[in-house]
Parts: sequence; structure tokens; C-alpha cells
Amino acid sequence: MNKAKKIQIEVISDVSPKCEMHYYKGKKWIMQDQDLPGGICIGAMSALLPWITCIKYDATLYWEKKGEVTVCCTDADYPVTFKISVLEDENEK
Repeated sequence: MNKAKKIQIEVISDVSPKCEMHYYKGKKWIMQDQDLPGGICIGAMSALLPWITCIKYDATLYWEKKGEVTVCCTDADYPVTFKISVLEDENEK
């Protein structure tokens, strides 16, 4: 059985101070197995989950670097841009 991949979620945009979640550029979360990271709002997570699934299972997204995807949350007034990436397992290097 394949070992579950670790996924990193990182805020890569400047964030409006009006964003209720108080995200900041450079904030990171790690997802492992089926655990959802705490501190991400439901709007952002609803935008992130489909893309997390894609890169977790090695989907090829021709417009993105392999193992990465950039996603914006669904808040039209105060959007936040996230980079999702697969973290390399030290044992696979």
C-alpha cells in the first residue's frame, strides 16, 4: 500500500486586514493522511480540497508545476491565494 503523501498549504498573497481569519503571507499548514488542518475557513477549504485531491493522486495539471497548484479562496471581497504542494518524503529521495 502506498504511504499517504504530506500536503503543504501556504498563503502566497498579501491578505486584507478585513479577512476574518487573519491569514498572513507565508502562513503554512501541513496535511497528512485524512486529517484536515485547523485554522482554515470553510470557504477556503471548499476551494482547496478538490485541488488537494488532484495533486495528492498525481494528476497532471498542464498549467502548473508537477506536485503544485495555486488556488484562490471563494471570498470575492477579501480573496486569499494559496499554494498547495506535495512534500517529498525523505525516504523517496
